This record gives sequence, C-alpha cells and structure tokens, in this order.
Amino acid sequence: MKRRHFITSTLAGSLAVPALAAEAPAASGPLTFGLITDAQYTDAEPQGERHYRTTPEKLKAAVEDLAARKLPFTFHLGDFIDRDFKSFATLLPLLEPLGHPVYHLLGNHDYSITDAEKSRVVQTLGMPHDYYSFRRGKIRFIVLDTNGRSLYKYPADSKGAKASEAVFQATKAAGEPGAQPWNGGVDNVQLDWLERELEGATAAGETVLVCAHHPILPADSHQLWQHKPLLDLLVKHRCVKAWLNGHNHDGDYALHEGIHFITFRSILQRPGVNAWAIVTVHPDRLVIEGKGREVSRDLPFRA
Repeated sequence: MKRRHFITSTLAGSLAVPALAAEAPAASGPLTFGLITDAQYTDAEPQGERHYRTTPEKLKAAVEDLAARKLPFTFHLGDFIDRDFKSFATLLPLLEPLGHPVYHLLGNHDYSITDAEKSRVVQTLGMPHDYYSFRRGKIRFIVLDTNGRSLYKYPADSKGAKASEAVFQATKAAGEPGAQPWNGGVDNVQLDWLERELEGATAAGETVLVCAHHPILPADSHQLWQHKPLLDLLVKHRCVKAWLNGHNHDGDYALHEGIHFITFRSILQRPGVNAWAIVTVHPDRLVIEGKGREVSRDLPFRA
C-alpha cells in the first residue's frame, strides 16, 4: 500500500458523509507532526516570486528533514499543484520517503485544471472526503474544505457553481476584503457537520486544531468568504485552540478570543529559500519550529 493512500484505507474509502477516523494509539508525551503548504508545482516558467520548477527539490529537502524525525504524520495545507493535473504524478512520489501518512486538504490551485479533472482531485490526494476529521489521543484534527463555495471548484453551469456565484456576490455586496475570485468559503452542510464535530470534541474533553487552506483572520484579500458564522462557531467552542492554514504565501498570524490563527508560509515562494514546520501540541500550548523562512512560535492555549 502506498503511504499517501493511508487515510483512504483507514476511513474505508471516499465517503458520502465524512466520518471521524478510528482513534490512533495515544502517544506518550506531546504530539509532534510535520507541516508543509502551497507546494503549488507546475512545469512552467517563474511568475514573479512563484518559481514553480524549484518546488520538487525544496519538497525533497523538507521531506528528508521530516522523515529523519520519525513523526507520526505530516500535513499539506492545500495548493499541492497548479494548472496541470499531471503535476500530481510528479509531486506525490516525492512524499513517499516520509514513511508516514500525509494528510492533504484542498486549495484553490488544486482546482486550476479542466472541469473534467476536478472530480478526481480528492481521490488522487488519497483523501476520504472533501472535509474530514481524525484523532490522535485526546487531540481532534478537523480538516475543512474552504472551497465548498468557490468560483473554481465546480464545473461551469453546475449547481455548485451557481450556488457559489450567489455567495460570492453577497460577499462582495457586504464589502468583505476576501471577496476575491481566488478565495472560497464553507457551505452550510459543512458548517453543520463542523458544529457536530465540535460538540463531540467538547463532550470528549478533546483539544481541537482546525486545518484549512484559506485564513479566517486577519481580514485581508486572502480571507475566506462569509467568515463570521464560521468564526462565531469556533469561538463558541472552547475546545478549539488553533486554526492552521496556508494560501497567503507570506504567512500571517492573528489571535482572537484565545484562538491562534496561523498562516504558514509557502514552500513555493522565493528560489533557494525553503519553508516548512514541525508542530508540537502540548497540553497547554502549541509550539512551532519554523524551518527556512517559516516563523517559529510558542503559543499558549486559552484555558
């Protein structure tokens, strides 16, 4: 079995409704995992700071470091490729030396492909669903699809595309800074699912980390659409300690109502300069060891 298909096998394939994965054995001491985002590879000439052809070598370097640490898993926070579906076949084998599962989520550039190919992205990345959750001991990871409403995920003239256009226009009318075609949002079905997940995590006394591609905060041109209902839901549930995302290649950070909103820096940007992280979840804090241009942080949890 290829390692990148681990999630699909443990969750019994692509599910109509996302389910919580079987709980992994609890590790003794803090949980540490790897994190990479926005590899965004395509075989193309550079555009500004996006030096696409440098990604494979950078990814190999990050993988070598993370593999040596004998971690339980690594996240990639979206935008694994750009423009060409064949780019998946170039990058996915480079993750194999990790020797552990990679948890993917969906970014806008993962859908910068033909309409006919869009339905294959989730399966190609070995994901069980567009959004899902899993546990490691008393830590619950909730992986959201912030492209659930977007102008790029769905084939033209489809029901999803029409519903997304309506949300986009409403976001623009509200004057939100994230009302941009490269952003997206969370649909109501996913929002209801998230509330059930958070209620379950609260009842179980779990710590929750939410992972997505787009940021909720700070409010700027990268912010996901109609962010307030989602933000209110996270604040309501005190089990939520942090939101981890990519998308803004320069990285960012905000603290709101005790929740840490961390935008990790892209591996793509800047030739010769890499970016990845090692994240450790302690009972009372999140510690990020930044590599390359990624920022190291020590972030206490709200009580």
